Amino acid sequence: MYRKQHIGQLSIEDFHVPFGGTLDPGNRWVLLAELIPWQEMEEAYAPQFSINVGAPAKPVRLAFGSLYIKQRLGLTDEETVLQIQENAYMQFFLGFSGYSSKVPFDPSMIVHFRKRFSDDDLRRINEVVVQRGKEMLVEAAASQCHDDEDSNGDGSGSGDQLSLDGLIKPADWPEGKNCGTLSIDASCAPADITYPTDLKLLNEARVSTEKVIDELCKQSTGFGVHRPRYDRGKARACFLNVAKQKKPRWRRIKAAVRKQLSYLQRNLEYIDALIAAAASLSALKEHWWQKLLACSELFRQQTILLHSKTRSIPDRLVSLVQRWVRPIVRGKARAAVEFGALARRASACGRSAFRFRMDFPSCTASAGMPITKVMT
Repeated sequence: MYRKQHIGQLSIEDFHVPFGGTLDPGNRWVLLAELIPWQEMEEAYAPQFSINVGAPAKPVRLAFGSLYIKQRLGLTDEETVLQIQENAYMQFFLGFSGYSSKVPFDPSMIVHFRKRFSDDDLRRINEVVVQRGKEMLVEAAASQCHDDEDSNGDGSGSGDQLSLDGLIKPADWPEGKNCGTLSIDASCAPADITYPTDLKLLNEARVSTEKVIDELCKQSTGFGVHRPRYDRGKARACFLNVAKQKKPRWRRIKAAVRKQLSYLQRNLEYIDALIAAAASLSALKEHWWQKLLACSELFRQQTILLHSKTRSIPDRLVSLVQRWVRPIVRGKARAAVEFGALARRASACGRSAFRFRMDFPSCTASAGMPITKVMT
């Protein structure tokens, strides 16, 4: 059951403080209480409960405000309740009529509060708060300008409506151009990828090239003669025999990598043969030929690593889809190596960071050059 509360904001003078005095009107919680649309939130919050069945639910202001305090300050559920109990400004923000030293609710209630606000509700609340903040800023600036005019005594004004862009952007700023500078203080932007291994990447590249070959062979009935003759099931079994082991020996890993490299090399050679037989790569979807370029670069890098004594190579690929992701040695105790894009490469995240021409349909590969040599 839910009982609608009086949403009208109490003034700081009406808020009862037992130790005397009044609250500071410039406090962040007092200002924030004016921004949040409590009435609109209650209209969306109340229909979740029955009108006259069950125990009364906590008010929407208490539920949402507690979640905001917890998220804003990074507190635990128990610490959030204690902070509300001890802070008069937080109690004013939550709609209390006066300061109370009693525990407002059990910490386990925060779990239920989270379930009562969907992503759409939070997105809608955020938009209203931003809009109200803009209106308050414009109103404050307009009142200040009006006070300045009264103090000057001339009473002359341009009559133009004050806008937020006029307050922030310079007068000579070009129309339609973004204003301001975004500063990112980060050396690594994390990427959500699984922990990559050479064997896993080679197996993924083999499967991808097999799908490319199947798509090319569908273009003509005569292209079937260029299909690889090895057993795909056997190639996958060779990968799983090592990947399923908890701690395989290095010799077994190296042998499995060598096998996957041979399968991948065979696929790339057959793709070259299909291109020479007039197969059109431009008929493929864009992500397929981009992944094909990544497979070619992966084959080059892994071949060098297999036959050399080093275990590192510049611009090493760790993902066929997110080609800009790089392994970055951070030296942390939990994870010595992180996988993500460097901040200085953030501007190039829309394009791949490895050295390939991405306009593949117009590349020289369509004129007969092997796919493994299409590099700038």
